[in-house]
Amino acid sequence: MWSEYLGFAGAALLFASLFLTWWSTSCSHIGPGGRAGVPAGCNVNSKLDGMVGSFNAWDTYNILAYVLTLACIAPFVLAYIIARGHELTWRPGEVTMIVGMLAAALVLLNGIILGRPGGTVDLSPGIGYWLGFIGALAILAGGVIRQAVGGRLRKPPGVM
Repeated sequence: MWSEYLGFAGAALLFASLFLTWWSTSCSHIGPGGRAGVPAGCNVNSKLDGMVGSFNAWDTYNILAYVLTLACIAPFVLAYIIARGHELTWRPGEVTMIVGMLAAALVLLNGIILGRPGGTVDLSPGIGYWLGFIGALAILAGGVIRQAVGGRLRKPPGVM
């Protein structure tokens, strides 16, 4: 079903985004002259962990990159469960939907809502940050569509 392919694409996009630029400072480098060697339009206070330049998710976050990598596994587990026809106590796609929701929330929280990492100035999100957010939303959408398609049969009252 195409919802699984959407989850696969989201997982691939999220995983690939972890290696792209998530954050970058306003300076690409600061010369050996200190303030005298600063390029025009560069803020010397724009540093992340004392360094300047571009940073991917692995450089920026300690645990979040690992958690997002684990979130990339969820669509493949869903496809395995569906292909094997396992009997589930939940709707197929619910866990993938929840994992995608948590991944999207973690990306949004660790950059927009709770502020940028490092508490610095002139730190801007890169393409990897936005692609990671879109990938997490695609995992979420794949789970939502899959669990919506697999309708649950209603049981009469009193039947377990």
